[in-house]
Amino acid sequence: MVQEQVSTGSYQSAEDLVYEALEALVKHKIDEGINEGIADIEAGRCMELRHDNIEEVLSKPISQW
Repeated sequence: MVQEQVSTGSYQSAEDLVYEALEALVKHKIDEGINEGIADIEAGRCMELRHDNIEEVLSKPISQW
């Protein structure tokens, strides 16, 4: 499959194809994290950190946030 993409001119080298594939994978993982964060916010699974509550929040286990 890689050689086919290189031989048809879609990529100049196998390394270029692998680089682009890894770049797409990283972007996908970042997008998943963003979507998970948005879902947490929409479901109310978030807390505002402010200068006056940060010590209290960070002193609790994550399960109690």
